[in-house]
Amino acid sequence: MTTETTNALLQSLSSELAGLVEQIAPTVVRVDDGTRLTATGTLWSAEGVVVTTSHGVERDEDLAIELADGSRHVATLIGRDHDTDLAVLKVDATGLPAIALAGPTDAKPGQFALALGRPGTHGLEVTLGLLNARIETQSGGNPEYILHTDATFYPGFSGGPLVDMRGRLIGLCNLNYGRGRSVALGTPTVAHVVEAIVARGRVQRGYLGIRTQAVTLPESVRARLELQQAYALMLVGIEENGPADRGSLMLGDTLLGIDDRTVADVNDLRRYLRSKAAGTQVQVHLLRGGELLHLAVTLGAEPTE
Repeated sequence: MTTETTNALLQSLSSELAGLVEQIAPTVVRVDDGTRLTATGTLWSAEGVVVTTSHGVERDEDLAIELADGSRHVATLIGRDHDTDLAVLKVDATGLPAIALAGPTDAKPGQFALALGRPGTHGLEVTLGLLNARIETQSGGNPEYILHTDATFYPGFSGGPLVDMRGRLIGLCNLNYGRGRSVALGTPTVAHVVEAIVARGRVQRGYLGIRTQAVTLPESVRARLELQQAYALMLVGIEENGPADRGSLMLGDTLLGIDDRTVADVNDLRRYLRSKAAGTQVQVHLLRGGELLHLAVTLGAEPTE
């Protein structure tokens, strides 16, 4: 390949990227919560729904967004989801340039991705990188994913879009979620949270209504019942008329697992419950009086804080 050919290819790629950024730029907004720092938001719908990060919006009131053309709109907080660190805002405007969404199978390791943000008063900023990894997750029984990229997320990029080379949203940038690394919540996760918050003001995740204490299973019990796990959770509190109470769980029961998942500590329990929607029936496996017991329990909705 000649130098002239290489230069022509680079010029073509450069022009394509610049055109792609110009296409996406109107969907990326500046979120102002009245504090010194501002966050980035992404226009989710033409009817004024904006998705951003919860940590980037410190206040619940006196919020505003600034569009790419510099116009400013008062924004209302519809709701937050602390589990995913997402917040959803609404502005009184229509006909806004909402971002296009990629399909659930469109984000693949090795492909190029653009990260965009409007931090502070510096205007639009863009970085380019590869998708390094796609981590499969679940929420409410639906398949979701988290993306890792080497595209740099600068301070203030959180809440901005991570897009593919067709300008479609594959994830929402979140430095806090990645603990300083460039991590984006996949589009299915964002969609699930936004739809739930717009409809109900919050995400209703599975809830048992119990307090637990980690315990070591006696070796004699493990051998007699052929249990592989060494640790489980003893129920030390049950919410009156809560899901566990209605499902006939009792104080002193030892929780071994739910459905096909063993539960060795409280993090195992929380992770699995968060993957299930309220109203889902699960099979709870426990020890009572030294014997195995299997109960069907219908999960309730996690209470608001």
